[in-house]
Amino acid sequence: MRWGKIVLLFQAVVTLIIGMIFFAQFLSIDHAKIEELRVEMDKGYIIWDDDAPPVMVDLKQRYSIAAYVLLIISVFEILLISRIVS
Repeated sequence: MRWGKIVLLFQAVVTLIIGMIFFAQFLSIDHAKIEELRVEMDKGYIIWDDDAPPVMVDLKQRYSIAAYVLLIISVFEILLISRIVS
């Protein structure tokens, strides 16, 4: 069980680092005062469908959601693991 706790703690720390990287990217986009950062995907959601209309994706919104979700999940993981260890 000791190795399991170490692996869970490592995973939580890596998730926290990835969340901080996403948050730093989000802040740099926000600092550059970019209102919209959109990308057009040719195939849409279905890759093998050639007749699918192009889809516009807002990357700024996706970065912000990913940053906040990863940070919150990693903090909860670290709190839960610290409760298990003690």
